[in-house]
Amino acid sequence: MNLGFIDFVWTVVAGGTVGCLSGLFGVGGGFLLVPVLNIFLHIPIEFAVGAGACQVLGPATTSLLSRRFQVGDLRLPLVLAGGLMIGVVAGASMLEQLSSKAFDESRWLQSPDVVVLVVYFFVLSTIGLFAIWDVHREHAGRPMPRGLLSRWRIPPLMSCKDNGRVLWLSIPILAWFGLFVGFLSGLLGMSGGLVLLPGLIYLIGIRTHAAVLNTLVIVWIVSATATVTYAWHDYIRLELVVALLLGGTFGARIGSELSGRLKGPQLRKGFGWLLLTAAAVVAGKLSILLNGYLK
Repeated sequence: MNLGFIDFVWTVVAGGTVGCLSGLFGVGGGFLLVPVLNIFLHIPIEFAVGAGACQVLGPATTSLLSRRFQVGDLRLPLVLAGGLMIGVVAGASMLEQLSSKAFDESRWLQSPDVVVLVVYFFVLSTIGLFAIWDVHREHAGRPMPRGLLSRWRIPPLMSCKDNGRVLWLSIPILAWFGLFVGFLSGLLGMSGGLVLLPGLIYLIGIRTHAAVLNTLVIVWIVSATATVTYAWHDYIRLELVVALLLGGTFGARIGSELSGRLKGPQLRKGFGWLLLTAAAVVAGKLSILLNGYLK
């Protein structure tokens, strides 16, 4: 895949736009980059996935180095790491198997574009609806209950410090949670933060500050593993990654400045609508693909 000058400029613009939205809402932009690159810039899905994972590694490293954490803060990420890395490799291998098959319109359900975009649609729409619903419940005085998975105490257990309190968590449950997040990250080329942060807060029951710190460590692990895996499968194109980093650096700064002017509920609600808009765009692309295959 060769990236011409015009395509390079548009990729910088796309990286800047996604970076701005990422800075505004405080999440990684991998979940937006892949649909944008594939749908609007017509980058093949496997290279879009590889670029999305690789691009996240830079900001993840910078964010992690800027934080102060103790060795004890690494316990939860290290327990999740095994399942995460296995899941990333499995997801990337599945994408590689789908991409390596000869194109056959009669087997359109095995097309990598269809598989990746369908999974993206369900992930984006589910989390988007949840974010809006959470804000609605908070305004109504009925906040969402937290810690569903922490109640399943399947041994062996591990202790996790969370702002002065101690949580006892099931290692098998954490491993399966990490495997699920890793698989989505490997298949979709996102850092996993989109699923991790609400998962740690609402499913595991960790408070927001500790969840953000754990997410940063886990996102770095996922991004590093995914980058190596995609490079092994030859899905990394340096000119594409450079263009995304160039635009994303400036875009993230603008988004961060705008974020300080909005309140928490406004940000969560806007984030939910952003995900639903992205899901609608993905659904439009899917309808075009499916109409072409079924004709």
